Amino acid sequence: MFEEYFDGQQPLDFDDLANLLLEQGSQESPSRLHGGICGVLAGGGSQEPDYCLSAVAQALDMEIYGAIADYGMRLVSITLAALSNEDFDFHLFLPDDEVPMEQRLQSMAAWCNGFLAGFALVIADPASDTLGSEAAEILKDMAAIAEVEPSSEEDEDEDEDEDAEEEAERGYFELTEYLRFACLNLFTECDDAAPGGAQ
Repeated sequence: MFEEYFDGQQPLDFDDLANLLLEQGSQESPSRLHGGICGVLAGGGSQEPDYCLSAVAQALDMEIYGAIADYGMRLVSITLAALSNEDFDFHLFLPDDEVPMEQRLQSMAAWCNGFLAGFALVIADPASDTLGSEAAEILKDMAAIAEVEPSSEEDEDEDEDEDAEEEAERGYFELTEYLRFACLNLFTECDDAAPGGAQ
């Protein structure tokens, strides 16, 4: 994820950040943290990493310090570079595809939850018509995804189970792609609407 922006630095790793959060005594999800960062940036908040991370901490009601703050600063910088890139290289910070679908969906829901919290913090009125109907629809969709509770039901029929797994993978991919471009669209719209236009 975002490999082209590492510039010789160690790539960001989902499990590494998850372990750092646990070591710090936080049950927070790396995806929710990244969602908060994306929400602040897409909402037109300051693009300075230290301000952004401070805003995210406020939006998510969590303490960010030490190694997590260092990691978070890099995550802000890399995310901003990806959102600003014209090649649409931005991606959500989610677990690898080898992780069970239930956990990936929980992380996606957490990302949406974090995004909405960060976005609401920097937007004076998220329900305002100034955002446009498309933006309002995107926020409604994110709110719905944030409430998703993955099913843990298992099929006994092996063929049906494989079909269901393939369908779940397709649906998951489509959702991540929708959220990816939704975030890019909101970032562009709010950046253009900011004083002075696009930066």
